[in-house]
Amino acid sequence: MLIKPFIFGPIETNCYLAACDKTLDAVIIDPDIRTGEEKEKFFGEINRQHMKLKYIVNTHHHIDHTGGNAMLKQATGAEILIHELDAPVLYEQWKWILKTNETRKPPPCPVCGNDSLFTDILEEQRQANLRCRDCSFIFEVIPSPPADRLLHQDDVINVGRIEFKVIHTPGHSPGGICLYVEKEHAIFTGDTLFSLSVGRSDT
Repeated sequence: MLIKPFIFGPIETNCYLAACDKTLDAVIIDPDIRTGEEKEKFFGEINRQHMKLKYIVNTHHHIDHTGGNAMLKQATGAEILIHELDAPVLYEQWKWILKTNETRKPPPCPVCGNDSLFTDILEEQRQANLRCRDCSFIFEVIPSPPADRLLHQDDVINVGRIEFKVIHTPGHSPGGICLYVEKEHAIFTGDTLFSLSVGRSDT
């Protein structure tokens, strides 16, 4: 298995490109690809390795893990996969942002560190932006197309000769998942696990 890690997006999301070294079929896990530079890095790797992107897998629905869904699907035709419990949020993430703001305080700004984030809801456009009052930080909520395939516990995603087993790990989101590749002794955990920590419990 070929694995290429990337750090993409305004809050530095870990994104993984994984491919079968025999067929070069590939999957992208948690893409938050937004800028021209990020697109150039990603497609440069795809083209250099002659990979064929088959799937876009979101380990959960949060906006920093799905920001590249629409662009990648349009550019490659790859299918979007996510757990069935998180799938309803994909297309209307601004509603989730609005609901979240009612139940918990926003985190500190990732740029200046101040408790000054607020959400600009554009209900008529079905969009939202996360902004900071004290600096120039803006995080656009990019709507995702709906999922092409809904995932469940113990499902298997076949990418060439690689089998990714779905492990349902709710907590950070209702439909959070990990992807386990037994033959490679590898697991992709999304925000279920952090370095020396775990993902906070969200709605």
